[in-house]
Amino acid sequence: MTKLTAEQYSFLEEIYLRHFPIDLPEGALDKYEQIILFKDILKNVLPNKEILNKLLDTAIHRIENRKRFQKLTLIKLIRHHSNIDNLDDKIKGKLFDIFKYLIITASEDVEWKLTSLLKDKELAEDNIRWLIDNYENSKHIVNRLLRYPVSNKLIYKWADYCLQNKKLEDRLSELIGIKLNYNAKFKHKDKAAFVWGIHYSKLDVDTKKDLLLRNINKDNFIEVIKISERNCFFDIIAFFYQEFNQAK
Repeated sequence: MTKLTAEQYSFLEEIYLRHFPIDLPEGALDKYEQIILFKDILKNVLPNKEILNKLLDTAIHRIENRKRFQKLTLIKLIRHHSNIDNLDDKIKGKLFDIFKYLIITASEDVEWKLTSLLKDKELAEDNIRWLIDNYENSKHIVNRLLRYPVSNKLIYKWADYCLQNKKLEDRLSELIGIKLNYNAKFKHKDKAAFVWGIHYSKLDVDTKKDLLLRNINKDNFIEVIKISERNCFFDIIAFFYQEFNQAK
């Protein structure tokens, strides 16, 4: 085979790094400057817990010592290397610390990357309390509460407070969903928002279907059909189609 062009070799290297581990020189990630030097390799290598810890410690050190750093670059690297199963509580604590330190003052690009660090991760109770205490400071903090991966009593109480005090009315359906997680008999006068709340809840499939059927009316019919399609409740769609088709 003829010699590869620079473009061909670069493409081959990028694909190789995605699928095979690579040994960096010992101590290569001990300093922030070295991480920046190796950033193109680090963004392509397989996610690695040891590398993740180096990146987290470096970011926290720069933050705590008020040293400038390429926030977006480092957060992107951390996001990539946190894409591994069974992250331990210590690592999740470090991820939250970075989120907490930067989220309120970060630029929009950095905010989106920061919030992705916590996506689908369960947090310590103290960290959930921090989110609740600071939810009015950032829409991304609100997102982490509304999209928390499991039912949580603290978040339920917060959602209940928001509903009672008409807070976050533009996120009404998600608040209803959290409320339903602990009280499937809960009702709300906004029937369109309510059925979307059923969608956002973490209730089991049979309970969701039952609630949708119990709360469908002429005003939210289309919403229920949309929700049924999104959740693959094709039996509900078929039921109404056949019922109204026969009624013609």
